[in-house]
Amino acid sequence: MKEASNKEILIIGAGAMTRAIAHDLSGKSYHLSVVDRDRSALERLVDFLKYDHIRTHRADVSDPEACRGLFAGKDLVIGAAGYEYNYNLTGLAIDSGAAWIDLGGNNDVVGRQFTLDSAAESARVAVIPDCGLAPGMINVLANDATGRLDQVDELHFRVGGLPLKPEPPLFYGLVFSPDGLANEYFEPARIVTDGHVREVPSLSGWERVHFGPPFGVLEAFHTSGGSSTMVDTFAGRIKELDYKTLRYPGHLRRVKLLFDLGLFNKDEIELADGERVVPRNLFGSLLARAGWVKKDTVVVKAWAVGRRKEGRMRVDYRLIDEYDPATDLTAMARTTGFSASVVADMILNGTISAIGVLRQEVSVPADDYFAEMEKRGVRMDVTETRLQP
Repeated sequence: MKEASNKEILIIGAGAMTRAIAHDLSGKSYHLSVVDRDRSALERLVDFLKYDHIRTHRADVSDPEACRGLFAGKDLVIGAAGYEYNYNLTGLAIDSGAAWIDLGGNNDVVGRQFTLDSAAESARVAVIPDCGLAPGMINVLANDATGRLDQVDELHFRVGGLPLKPEPPLFYGLVFSPDGLANEYFEPARIVTDGHVREVPSLSGWERVHFGPPFGVLEAFHTSGGSSTMVDTFAGRIKELDYKTLRYPGHLRRVKLLFDLGLFNKDEIELADGERVVPRNLFGSLLARAGWVKKDTVVVKAWAVGRRKEGRMRVDYRLIDEYDPATDLTAMARTTGFSASVVADMILNGTISAIGVLRQEVSVPADDYFAEMEKRGVRMDVTETRLQP
């Protein structure tokens, strides 16, 4: 086995999340390489990191064969580009004998990755999809809850990436890929009710969430992808599991209008002048033109209800993270990128020794994970309350 200082990591994509991943892993003495088809994105990343030893490669990751040589000799590959590349690149990583993790976010793609379980076991490598914030960190929260309670009956997750101050027209600003956002709002959400898996429309299930200072009341609604593999892991074992996105009040009704007009559709349409356009691409371009949010915050409110020997218990989780001016990393990049880098480090240092395609809610040790996140300034507060019978 290679020593840690000799481990080779390849990161797919040179975007905002990679900034946090590479910033964190560059302090671990790993050999880092990043591939992206956009030369300017690679140059911006190198300029941001000011890390002399990172290697950059320009290639089109939509063609796995174009990347095969880059995967050779790598110990671990991190997918931080669009989720649409993850299945093919996971297969390439397995063929190359490299572990794979990614930021995920699409239920169908993750389902296809799990068909590679036998191949990953044969290659004796770990594959862990969805290693970001939500999915990602919240999966590890579920693991923590199952460790605290003898029986878990309910798991609820409310997560949002927000500008520090809401501004019109959507009371929102981009904190990650517009295509990823559209996917969350468009695809169906998966939940567990009465122990059974159900699909419900995204942008449904509106509720008020009393988050507390400094945000007060936020709104929450179903979105796709956040519950990830947890739905299948806990179906039949618990009564309820759901994931909802947090936003400032008023966001949902504005976005629902755009949804109803068809701006999240993926099918090409013809305009009156004969031009053809994909509505989702138009929406993403307009949102990106309005500007990315740099000074942002990530908020997490989650709770588990279950039983221990002393009776019924509730475990509450709360996190607020903000843009860090010292590193110039957004809260979304910190909570997403550091989550991925912590899992990557666990695989490479042997803390995670299982092989095959793994689910974080059963494979990532919660105590170790949250201790590492706290070292990076991302602190999850946990309280336990005994409920009345």
